Amino acid sequence: MDHFTAQRQRLRSMFGVFFAPEVIAALLALVRPAVRLGPDGETAVRFGGTPLLPAGAPWPTWNGRPLDYLCTVDFTRLAAMVTLPGLPTEGRVAFYYASATPRPWGDEPDQRDGWRLFSGDLKETEPPEGAVTYPPCTLHAAPLLSLPAPQEPVLRQLENTYSGTLPVYEQLYAAWMQHIWPDDTPVHQIGGWPALVQRPLGSGCRRAFGQDLDPPGSEDGAHGCNLLLQLDSDPRLDWYWGDPGRVYFCTHQGQPLYHAWLTLQAT
Repeated sequence: MDHFTAQRQRLRSMFGVFFAPEVIAALLALVRPAVRLGPDGETAVRFGGTPLLPAGAPWPTWNGRPLDYLCTVDFTRLAAMVTLPGLPTEGRVAFYYASATPRPWGDEPDQRDGWRLFSGDLKETEPPEGAVTYPPCTLHAAPLLSLPAPQEPVLRQLENTYSGTLPVYEQLYAAWMQHIWPDDTPVHQIGGWPALVQRPLGSGCRRAFGQDLDPPGSEDGAHGCNLLLQLDSDPRLDWYWGDPGRVYFCTHQGQPLYHAWLTLQAT
């Protein structure tokens, strides 16, 4: 039995205690595959450490200051382990962000240069003066089934159809999150539904791409923003985005990877 089959059975059993069959079917249809980055798993993902850039590429800047190298994800290795809809299936991608305060939150179009993604033939390079460097940390990838956060519009739609579903779902969602991310483990994730701190990510993506990301018929947001990478605050890496705080890199189907949009959420 693979990871997804076992997790889907666990979810079905959990929902089955509280919901009618039609509600269970509707909830299971919303489940999205993702990858959890933590201490155990099959594929290594490098965070921090020596930066990577394409050969000859200038160091990215924002408002006159150098961006900071966060991590590199090898999507070729991930694709050998799990299929993540809407995400790359090959190549490595290096993620950069103006992480020191004041930092961009992704809520204004003119902040677009406050983060950058690089792919292709990546080479080790030395950071320029002024760039924040983070300690190297190796995390491992493990498959997970992600649920939409209660704030997602699709859950509001479900509540309109099956009144009384949302209050119960909120508790089950919290229990599932605790099962997947035990003991205050930083919630680093690739693909799937974002673990929201505040509101859904769709509004920032709409401003970024300037188009309707949820056309009629796409009730689950499948044609909207795809979570590429979610980075939690993490003391091992000296990352502190808020209490709690998370950084989300999102893409839109059909858009180049370098058009990815960032959103920072914190309380």
